[in-house]
Amino acid sequence: MDKQLRQEWLVSLLGWSGVIIFLSLIDTLHDLWVPDSNKLNNYPLWALQEWGLWLLFTPLLFRLLSQSAAKHKLNNRRYLQICALIFLNTMLYQALFDLIVLNDSIAYSLLYFAPVHPVVIFINVYIWHRYVALPPVQLKQSDGIHCQTLAIEQPTGTIQLPCEDIIQINAASNYVEVCTAERSWLKRATLKDIETQLPQQMFIRTHRAHLVNIQHIASVRLKSSGSGFVELKSGRVVALSKAHKQAVRARLQNAA
Repeated sequence: MDKQLRQEWLVSLLGWSGVIIFLSLIDTLHDLWVPDSNKLNNYPLWALQEWGLWLLFTPLLFRLLSQSAAKHKLNNRRYLQICALIFLNTMLYQALFDLIVLNDSIAYSLLYFAPVHPVVIFINVYIWHRYVALPPVQLKQSDGIHCQTLAIEQPTGTIQLPCEDIIQINAASNYVEVCTAERSWLKRATLKDIETQLPQQMFIRTHRAHLVNIQHIASVRLKSSGSGFVELKSGRVVALSKAHKQAVRARLQNAA
């Protein structure tokens, strides 16, 4: 993550430095080109004053997005929460700066910057996706190193279930059934959500309704229809669909 943190600051610094230098250069060329009566006469650091706050808030936006992505919580609601937080803070900073330093009214700052900041945030989110965000494969590999337990919420508290103890996980409507050798646990989640939380190298989907711990697979049996089933070391049998057949066989060959 240290490398990603450096990437966040580097992209922000280079990007906004380029924007500020470009705007300053355009302003200078404009004043050299037009008559004195039409010159803007901005002081040299005007672009830094207008846009310099994003040198701080863009890395903060990137960090919040990266942390949410690493925790697999970057859904639409989370996007809105992060963008709203950044918007409110940038507007507060801008209004206070203009009031204290430039003696501009808060109403003027809101009128001028309120339409602009959402556009800047949208562009920054796009840049994060394009140049900063880790690919899903790397996120899953990171999970394989750090996420070795699965949280199971119970009335008496949350249990951290070791992933290696999980034999299989089955979809059950709005819940999943997490099976160990001793018992089964119900957890409110979708199978897709659970799959992103588990170590990628340890589990594989055999069916749209089943995730299986590779370490507990004893054999794979195929039917003439092309589908089949996975026999576990415990004697349990799990459905194997045509869509996941090749992936399961390839993973087992690599693990052998």
